Amino acid sequence: MATKSQPSTELDALELSDRSKDTYLPTTDVNGQDTPQLPQTDYRYDEEAAANGRYRKYPNGVVGLAKRGMDVLVEHGVEERGIEPRPEDHRDTLTIWSYLPQTTLWAAFNFNILSFSEGVIGPALFGLNWRASAACIILFTLASGIPVAYCATNGPKTGMRQMVQARYGLGYFPAMIFGLINCATMIGFMSLTAILAGQCLSLASNSTMSYNVGIVIAALIALILSFVGLKALHIVSLTAFPIMIVVFIALTGISGSKLHLAVAQAAYDATGVSASGVLGYGASLIGFTITYSALASDFTTSLPAHTPRLPLFLCVYLGLTIPIISITLLGAACQLATYSIVSWAEASEVGVPNLIFEITGSGGGARFVMVLFCLSVVANTAPTIYSAGLSGQVAIPFLVKVPRYFLAVIVTAIYLPIAIVGASSFYVALENFSAVLSYWTALYIPPTLIEPMLFRNPVGRKTYPVEIWNKIGKLPIGLACICSSICGIPIIAASMSQSWWVGWIARRITAGYGDVAFELGATVVTLVYLPVRYLERKYTGR
Repeated sequence: MATKSQPSTELDALELSDRSKDTYLPTTDVNGQDTPQLPQTDYRYDEEAAANGRYRKYPNGVVGLAKRGMDVLVEHGVEERGIEPRPEDHRDTLTIWSYLPQTTLWAAFNFNILSFSEGVIGPALFGLNWRASAACIILFTLASGIPVAYCATNGPKTGMRQMVQARYGLGYFPAMIFGLINCATMIGFMSLTAILAGQCLSLASNSTMSYNVGIVIAALIALILSFVGLKALHIVSLTAFPIMIVVFIALTGISGSKLHLAVAQAAYDATGVSASGVLGYGASLIGFTITYSALASDFTTSLPAHTPRLPLFLCVYLGLTIPIISITLLGAACQLATYSIVSWAEASEVGVPNLIFEITGSGGGARFVMVLFCLSVVANTAPTIYSAGLSGQVAIPFLVKVPRYFLAVIVTAIYLPIAIVGASSFYVALENFSAVLSYWTALYIPPTLIEPMLFRNPVGRKTYPVEIWNKIGKLPIGLACICSSICGIPIIAASMSQSWWVGWIARRITAGYGDVAFELGATVVTLVYLPVRYLERKYTGR
């Protein structure tokens, strides 16, 4: 006797359960004769549900449970897409409000205590007075923001993440190397911001909480936001941006009566102007700002291809440069005032959060301000985690199979212990790290700008064919990138000035050591890349 078959999938079960609703209608053939009745059912196959995974067949055990859980997360708003190009029909509708999240995202990125710290190191580590510090901050930041804003405008045109676009100029394998370096850069930045967050929470708790516990708490909050995806990042930026404007305005008002001490005699005697100081601080400022160009379009691929370039450029540029300039100038002024205020000087020796804590009065209100500054750090760290995972998929291609949100967990697991270990030497880490950043960008920025502006202009789906985004045999070989890097690296090494290495060109700068590695390195890379890339395209067709 035949046994009744059991449903093998959820879809089969739904079909069997709906059989009771079937009705049978008589049918006739072409000769008017009755034929066997055909069932008519109310059941309809839900294609959208099937696409979302609700009718997917899952394996048994832990693996099946994990896959089912992942599908539920995606179904409820968690972003899954990694570096795969975004199709036009998966993008948002362009309205006047589409530009607001782009502005607030970059503003929240930099309206934080790390920008304040970058201002502090001008007088503290490079010995620059107010005029020199202010001139460096304004000029170097305005210049460094241009490549970032331009790269962001290519996201809607191509639908590709930033390091995927780099494959079309650098080549598949060189882009892997730069993707790995970019991951290391962002992990370093996140470690620094996590250190500041931990110090802020420790001060907010009246020192009952250790730095390490504060670092872990801030890292977990940032992880949750980056885990959800771009929509959560836009929401937190819209929330954090206005709050941090109020906080920094209040901080400026509280310290305003003493900021004139930035040009007092004590500050004048302790600082000055030197070529080595200006060039060294300039290198730090370049590294602080221009490295955003390696992740600029990660946040703009959701915009449609017809998004006008100029409005988007201005939104990103102003959202990036205005916060950096304003907060960095405030940090430099406060640090210069410490030469006249003993309590500020003692707090600054401990760390930047301690300086702000002392400025705001060290009371209950100051502790609340520290909590808000921790929020500002999270608004920087969460998008960085998001982009670090994407660069990881370029650097290690098999990670494309790993859901984007799971990469956020991996990135956090890497930078968190680094932040805990480096918490005791923040100033030195910031000085060395931000300056070194400008060195590798001297190799990366020229090809990134030259390729879309000269060789693939106008930028679009024709000049950046989406179907070859991961095809090694169709993307450029990378000869131009390799040749320009080989020529640029020796120049960078000869022009850099760090505590652990000073090149022979840097040693010839008047009045000490001067760091001109980015300027000379980028110039050489540009001069080499242009002709070699022309020949590469001519003879390889790629």
